[in-house]
Amino acid sequence: MAYTGGTNGYAAGAETNTSAVDYALETTYNQPPTGAYQALRYTDCSLAVNETESQPDEINDIPEMAQSVLTGRTTQGSISGILSVGTFEDMLAGVLGNDWVNVNLVSTGDASGTSTFMYQPDDNIGGNAGCWDIVLTNNTVAALGIPPAGLLVLNDTNINANNLCIPYRVKGNAILVPMGSIPNTSKDTVAKSGATMTFNGITNGKIGKTFTFRKALSGKWDLYSGTMINQVQITLQKQQPATISIDLVGSDMAVSDTDNAASVTPRTTTPLIDTVEGFLGCSIFGNAPSGCIQSATITLSRDGSGQDTGMGHVGACGVRFGSFKATMEITYLFRDYQQFTDWAAGKTGLVTVGVQGSDGVGYQFAVLNGIIRNPKTPISGKNQTVVATVSITANPVPGGGTFSIARISN
Repeated sequence: MAYTGGTNGYAAGAETNTSAVDYALETTYNQPPTGAYQALRYTDCSLAVNETESQPDEINDIPEMAQSVLTGRTTQGSISGILSVGTFEDMLAGVLGNDWVNVNLVSTGDASGTSTFMYQPDDNIGGNAGCWDIVLTNNTVAALGIPPAGLLVLNDTNINANNLCIPYRVKGNAILVPMGSIPNTSKDTVAKSGATMTFNGITNGKIGKTFTFRKALSGKWDLYSGTMINQVQITLQKQQPATISIDLVGSDMAVSDTDNAASVTPRTTTPLIDTVEGFLGCSIFGNAPSGCIQSATITLSRDGSGQDTGMGHVGACGVRFGSFKATMEITYLFRDYQQFTDWAAGKTGLVTVGVQGSDGVGYQFAVLNGIIRNPKTPISGKNQTVVATVSITANPVPGGGTFSIARISN
């Protein structure tokens, strides 16, 4: 006779496989929402309570410390995962302080069309002769909701533009782009019928976002409220999947016996991104390093952030988001001095690295106005190839905008 059924009571404790983590944007700081939560794909979660206490040393005839007094509580930790499109976009929006946008213009090829655009030198409107404009012929930047700076994706067969990712900034009702970024254009060229200009991504801004994170354990829920995204680090390493690590700082943690979520949206199912088939290249001031890229590390953080406390409650009563800061470190096999020459000349400009999943959808990460700092070519040992390292500091472009991410589809 065959055995059927299972065994009860075999687990020594709660299993990590059943410890789901989800989150929701707070509409009011430090108040856990009761609406929809988003389940998160992750590999590690260390978010936990961090308490401070005072234990006075009262004078008495027994040499022992007096009773401790709880003086403060925060929640701190990190969530790590494998990068995939859509999965961590709320966290990226949190550290960037903005919302993702998706604006797609399709040209009719006729200057009178509502979404048509045309190309012209910027000096046509009294600007910089070294730049080009993409001019909206019958619409406004404000009405379309185009961000003031970032990356755009251009498709126009008339000028051999195929998924061309270009940095831009808004100037009046024109999209200002660097000279040479639009190929085969002449003055006042109208985009071909069917040509598209897409703004699908995010650039750092000034929107404050805090979240409630929930961790399900043994039929209860740990609620981590008032949580800000303090830092995000994206690591692209040769022969490895792309990874992301998110540092969190929150106000308080409570254990709930009841499920406060109206619903939980399932985890994303987009392909995990690797750096072999999924690597889309790296460019520093318009030039790809001549040696193969070994790694790229992107760090997005809130410099000077902090929490405010007051009497009457143990957790934080407010948060300061500080100033956005971005850096990128790139290592590559050293073959020539191109990047070192750029460093010596104090050159600045666009620095990008791109990755995608097996479905052809991915991200282009861009420092909009970077400068090289601390180039290195260490000699690591005998019979080794020299690996160069350049650190990129991100500076804002005129009018604001430091770092941008574009969703791309090939």
